[in-house]
Amino acid sequence: MKRRSFLKSSMSVCAASTFLATGSVWAQVGESNAVSYTQRLTESDLNALQFTFPTSLVESPQNTLIEVTLNPVVARRYSNKVYILFELSKHISIYGSLGEKVGEIHLPKRLGHIKDFAIDEQHQRLFVASGDAHSIYVIGFNGQLLNSFGEYGVELPHQLSGIKSITSDSRGFLHILNAYTNDVKVFDGQGVYQFSYGPKLLTKNTTLSSIDGYQTIRLLGGKFQDIVYTLDVYGRTTGLS
Repeated sequence: MKRRSFLKSSMSVCAASTFLATGSVWAQVGESNAVSYTQRLTESDLNALQFTFPTSLVESPQNTLIEVTLNPVVARRYSNKVYILFELSKHISIYGSLGEKVGEIHLPKRLGHIKDFAIDEQHQRLFVASGDAHSIYVIGFNGQLLNSFGEYGVELPHQLSGIKSITSDSRGFLHILNAYTNDVKVFDGQGVYQFSYGPKLLTKNTTLSSIDGYQTIRLLGGKFQDIVYTLDVYGRTTGLS
């Protein structure tokens, strides 16, 4: 019996395909950008770096326990560390540059389905998109819930409806790719709305699918998710590839 046919996960495999499959596009950009601080990684990237994935015992339909290897749902590199959320896990695993595990960030039990996360190493915290289409949780590296924010709606600039992807910039501000408006809404580290961006040049005929970046923001879009738009942290376009 194939492991995927009976493995039950609280994490979305769809989310894994969204962020891991597009990691190769980010990698190509990272190779040409020497100052790239963060990068989304594919499962192939992790295998090439010789990461050892964790295992878990799950019960098969025949009521027997089977050990399975857990797949990564979201994997992101920040400087020389890699942060990975695995399916079935309630923590984010941290790996060093040699692929060795160096720590964990435990997530509060109240968090449900996790769509994406972004690391703010400077302030020792992470942002987690979880639970519904509009909620962001701020969690310290010690696992403590520091804050939560996000108001559902489609009428006001600060309202969220369908969080697709998030990234934290060099100021500790959170950039949220919002599905309904197909633009990016920026909040400070306390959850206070700052501004939105998404030039018509990007969004008129392009559905944006993912966001990454730190000193420079990169938006992934295009019919085949193969176009990367590069912007500064204020949403001003600097190029595309």
